[in-house]
Amino acid sequence: MFLDKMKDRIGDFEGKIGICYIDIKTGAGFTAGNCDVFPASGIIKLLILIEAFKRLNEGQIKKDDVYILKADDYPKTREKSFSALEHIHIGAELTLEDLYKLNVIISDNMAFNILLKLFGKDAVNDTLQEFGFRKTRINRAINDYAEMNKGVQNLVSVQEMANLLLRMYEGQIISNAASKEMLEILCEHQKNTPLTYNFLESMKIAHQSGYDDNEIHDMGIVYGDNPFILCMASSVPNTKNAESVMRDITMMCYQNSNKENPKFRTESENSDSVWEIFA
Repeated sequence: MFLDKMKDRIGDFEGKIGICYIDIKTGAGFTAGNCDVFPASGIIKLLILIEAFKRLNEGQIKKDDVYILKADDYPKTREKSFSALEHIHIGAELTLEDLYKLNVIISDNMAFNILLKLFGKDAVNDTLQEFGFRKTRINRAINDYAEMNKGVQNLVSVQEMANLLLRMYEGQIISNAASKEMLEILCEHQKNTPLTYNFLESMKIAHQSGYDDNEIHDMGIVYGDNPFILCMASSVPNTKNAESVMRDITMMCYQNSNKENPKFRTESENSDSVWEIFA
């Protein structure tokens, strides 16, 4: 019944869409849409965060280890992107904690690329393999145009990410303490996205999003009184339509998990917030 409503809302979707929903309290869940694996876009920033915490847990790195920005860290082609670091001078000192937090909280592309260079994509993929994730992969840096022109893509599985977030919620990714701290960082993710759009700022949402020309992804945990996991990804010619569908699906999932005490925006508040949306 609920799944049927969700499929009705997706309807004859123009493009690819994948949805995975888990009601944490009941354990009930479903998948919907016509695709599971997508170009990863910004979702890969969650994967590098996990690798950082694995190395912290193993004592390979420390939070206060210093990294000095180098000339070759900066993008060779300047374009509008999600990055604050590219506007900071060469030689600036940051800690590894600074880097992995910027990577998630403001989705900083340069911070991600520095961490990927430090850790190596093979090591990150080995960690994913250890956790049983076989479809989700980091294959290149962000905006590596040489690799992009060869068709090399980073990949994310909607179902694997839902499983990852459930295990993180249950304290099973790296350690209970690491899982908790990673979720706290994900709660600071600053983009207004389909998962956050309908809710008041008091709503706790741990998530990572990804935006490219034809991609919109949003994956996370909406806490509420009865938390649920919702992972959504789309590859579409019309991202505005995809964003609308995802907002509606988020509200349907919230109302399914939280029959009482709603904490979502009024129509007026939604109107006021539309200018904050990242297109």
